[in-house]
Amino acid sequence: MWRTHYKIEFFNKIILTEQKEYLRDYSKNLLQSLRVSILFHPMFSLKKIFFTIFGILLLGLLSAAYYFSSLVLYPNVRCSKEHHVFCETPGELGLPYEVVSFPTEDGLNLEAYYIQHNKTNKSILLVHGHGGQKNEGLRFAKSLYGAGYNLLLLSLRRNHGGFASMGYHEQKDVKAALEFLESKGQTSIGIFGFSMGSATSIIAMDKNKNIKAGLFSSGYGSALDVLVESAQRDFGIPYYPLIPLVKLFINVRGDLDIESVRPIDSIGNISPRPIAIFHCDADDYVDHHHALDLFAKAKEPKSIWSPACTRHERIWNVYPKESETRAVEFFSKNLN
Repeated sequence: MWRTHYKIEFFNKIILTEQKEYLRDYSKNLLQSLRVSILFHPMFSLKKIFFTIFGILLLGLLSAAYYFSSLVLYPNVRCSKEHHVFCETPGELGLPYEVVSFPTEDGLNLEAYYIQHNKTNKSILLVHGHGGQKNEGLRFAKSLYGAGYNLLLLSLRRNHGGFASMGYHEQKDVKAALEFLESKGQTSIGIFGFSMGSATSIIAMDKNKNIKAGLFSSGYGSALDVLVESAQRDFGIPYYPLIPLVKLFINVRGDLDIESVRPIDSIGNISPRPIAIFHCDADDYVDHHHALDLFAKAKEPKSIWSPACTRHERIWNVYPKESETRAVEFFSKNLN
């Protein structure tokens, strides 16, 4: 009997072992097939997940690039009394003026304030900055008019059905304004630019030898450089991967080449005509190094004034008397 019992127990162990192995193998196969099913199920496809994430990131990048290109091409245009001080017309300063208009070579019709002295052929063209208007130069208008100059305060294309281009297309606006002054018999012309208007004026003065003297306030040496610096400083955006897309959108939407807007390559060609640079030493938008770089590239006769101030293009706001005195002295000495 004990032998029979031993045999039964032995066979039971074999059966139990086989059942365990079977259950183990079955479980392994079941889990494997479940994994395969999940991986290749339409709802859980790794390929779909990858392309979905990639698509979302790409759409986000393109949307951001479009948004930032719009900030460059279509800035909000407004007058701030804190910044521009005078937001009305030259009549606010008691100056006689007329609103004049003239066409650009690409079909826009621009406006300007023309403040005329009847007994002189000396004129100064004032060119405003990005997002600005023709009133931007009014801070200097009274003193320059009092020194005996005709003044033309130009309104750039952004205000007349066009878009801003950091100086690329605005050169056509300056050319049209110069042609207007020449049509009025003005033979001694100076230019006074502010920020983007300063960058535009440097390039325009290089191309147009009829501009006798140039005063450039708060300008930049490279349009692309100042945009890259602004993106990093104000938004914490590194160059890659967004900035190349922003640059592409600006170029395509604006029909321009933003990398070619480099006043630093033009300022050295202006000599022997005189130039002067005004720039806050701690400018919070266009870094002071742009002024130093431009000054280093310029040839004599040249001068630079970098007083202690921080807000972009607000030297006059901090030093009104000294700013006016220096501007009048510059043009009185060099605009004959």
